[in-house]
Amino acid sequence: MNTRKIVMIVCAALIITVIGSLAACGTAKTPSAEISAQAELTADSYRIVDWKDRSIGETASPDWLLPAVRGNWNVFKNDWPVSQDKVLKIGVARHATLNGAQTIAEVQYAARLASQLRQSVLSRAAVSLGSDGEFDLVNNAATQTQVTIAGQERLTDFWQLIETTGNDRRTNRVYSYWIVYACDSLVWDQLVAKYIYDIVGLLPETRTQQVIAGMFNEINEEIKYERERTQAQFNAELTARQQALIQPIPSSEIRSAFQSNDPAQRAAAATTQADIDYVLALMALSERR
Repeated sequence: MNTRKIVMIVCAALIITVIGSLAACGTAKTPSAEISAQAELTADSYRIVDWKDRSIGETASPDWLLPAVRGNWNVFKNDWPVSQDKVLKIGVARHATLNGAQTIAEVQYAARLASQLRQSVLSRAAVSLGSDGEFDLVNNAATQTQVTIAGQERLTDFWQLIETTGNDRRTNRVYSYWIVYACDSLVWDQLVAKYIYDIVGLLPETRTQQVIAGMFNEINEEIKYERERTQAQFNAELTARQQALIQPIPSSEIRSAFQSNDPAQRAAAATTQADIDYVLALMALSERR
């Protein structure tokens, strides 16, 4: 991508309306909440006890939900008339109350997009950059960089009330609130351009800035329209993320994990404590519960 095109993309990205910070919604976890979440990771049963539109015959997991999580939107498009060029993404929030889950859904959705983009950036940076020091700078910058979701349209949502039983036989109930967004192709391009621009702005060295800026096309192509993962691939990534939450990958091994060609290793390397809600929701949704 030539310099003129990068500049045009970045300039276009800057006109995106920036959504005000929603951090005050209470997404930060207290130590007790983190302990509870870690305990849930080792729960020995998941059960969906209630869900949206149950009273009118909706199934506990709509036919489109798991395929969409795996990157296949064909089933969803059979029910929702969206144009082929629309970019579709799904996020999830979890809370003890339904209203609470609804309130933090947009924050969690933006965080999930940022996590996807960070994984894509670091997978390339791990290979393209010459030193561990450069990689660490990019990792720190990507971790700090957030995503705004201006210009995206909420299409639908779905919630489930999940009951878990821990190893101590105690039960816990929490709502998983799934939300589907759509946006125009150009809006998505601007979102990715701004994310990369913000990372570049945090990097001190010109060569590293140029390397990251030059990743736009590859990253956008990878994330914009996701490739479907098989159930086996999905399960492998989920297991790796779960393990990374229980036993985080040492910082000295993160770059080598991103350098691997194994999607599960890369997913594990990208997983942080901020992904607990996402991983737990996937575990409850997966066929392995």
